[in-house]
Amino acid sequence: MRRAGRSIRAGIRHAGRRRRPGACHCGIHGPRRLAGRRGVCAGRGRAVKPTPADVALIIGLALIIGTLYARYWSPNAAPPTHALIRVDDAPARRVPLHVNDRIVVTGRLGDSVLEVRDGRIRFASSPCRRKVCIRSGWMHDAHDATACLPNRVTLSLAAADPHYDGVSQ
Repeated sequence: MRRAGRSIRAGIRHAGRRRRPGACHCGIHGPRRLAGRRGVCAGRGRAVKPTPADVALIIGLALIIGTLYARYWSPNAAPPTHALIRVDDAPARRVPLHVNDRIVVTGRLGDSVLEVRDGRIRFASSPCRRKVCIRSGWMHDAHDATACLPNRVTLSLAAADPHYDGVSQ
């Protein structure tokens, strides 16, 4: 059975809409000339090519990230010499990292035990419920930091030479 030059199956397949010549393959965006050559739907199987500005932006970001990595996180950075332990708002307590030791710090919930070994430090035990501070593991790089928030104990590493980053004292 035919209606106005087309079959019923064609009407069902397109749900009552006819595809216009030159329209996008998905039927949503209209003619390709209005959607742009590299618009949202550039056609089936066509890859979108980056412009020279896109390439320049990617190269610039890679250079910036590489420079920041070399400056702040490279293995040539000064090794930490001491740890700063803070409880609540009390002044920081400096602990040397070259002496192996177990340090007991009394916080709001109870005693946290910090372990210093081979120039590294970690939370060995803590009275908090979830033990996130213990699972953070050993800290060994300068400017590393961790905290036991329920017990209000913070721990950070510092190098011998004061190196200021975005946060200054």
